[in-house]
Amino acid sequence: MAKTYVQQQVGAVELRDLATLAQQEESEFFVRNLHLSEPYRDRLIAAALCQGAALQLVGRGYGVADFDIHFFYRQNPSKPRLSRAVKRITANVGNFEHAPIDFVRTLVPVWLCGSHEGDAETLLKAFLAQKPTSNAKYLSQKAVVGLTPQALFGRIIWS
Repeated sequence: MAKTYVQQQVGAVELRDLATLAQQEESEFFVRNLHLSEPYRDRLIAAALCQGAALQLVGRGYGVADFDIHFFYRQNPSKPRLSRAVKRITANVGNFEHAPIDFVRTLVPVWLCGSHEGDAETLLKAFLAQKPTSNAKYLSQKAVVGLTPQALFGRIIWS
């Protein structure tokens, strides 16, 4: 079945709604996955809008099929893998009614994190530029726009 693309602009209203949904999902994820709370709860770098909807926001898109929110975590050497399961919900996002939203968790390798302590934007740019994982290679082909923390909200991290 072919994807349906909505030809609407993604802007600040949509980003605010997505940031709220990301914060809710981040909290709920660790309630659902208590075994991951200790190794990853305090390792979140940022949540960001990625892929096609992010391209739409930066003016290079071809419509919005869904919203992909990635949670980027500093890899924990004591638990180097994190489930790649995608959680999908449907919600109203700004002017997009009943929009599909995918939540994805992405690990930034520990070796890359060490040289970028405290600077989320620089770390994410290094991750996307160096492409140390297949996921980084994929994400680097589109756009990444910050949602959380507040310092990254609306910032075009990668385009």
